[in-house]
Amino acid sequence: MQTLSSVHIGKGITFDTGGIHLKREELEFMKFDMAGAATVLGTLFVVAKLCLKVNLIVVIPATENSISAKSYKPGDVYRSYLGKTVEIFNTDAEGRLVLADAIAYVAKTLSLFE
Repeated sequence: MQTLSSVHIGKGITFDTGGIHLKREELEFMKFDMAGAATVLGTLFVVAKLCLKVNLIVVIPATENSISAKSYKPGDVYRSYLGKTVEIFNTDAEGRLVLADAIAYVAKTLSLFE
C-alpha cells in the first residue's frame, strides 16, 4: 500500500488591525483571519486521531498585524523569504505576504526549486 503525502499550509493572522489602512469592520472580528491555520491544525488532529498512514506536512505561518513603531508603512519595501522585494501599497496585505513566504519555505525545504 502506497503512503499518501500531502502539504497543508494555513495562515494564522491571530489579530488583524489592518495596519494604518484600518478596517471599517468591527475589530473584535479581526481574529478570524486565523481560520486557515485552525483548519490545517484540525486536519492534523484528525489524521493523528484516526492513525492514518499519511506523510502529512503542516505549516502554519502565524503572526499578528498591529500598528506599532515597527509596522510597515505605504512605500516601505518588504524582502520576502526568497529575497524578492515587494513595495507595500496597502498595509492590509500581510496575509498574502505571510502565505507567499510559507509556500516558498515549503517549496525550498522540499527542494521543489531544484
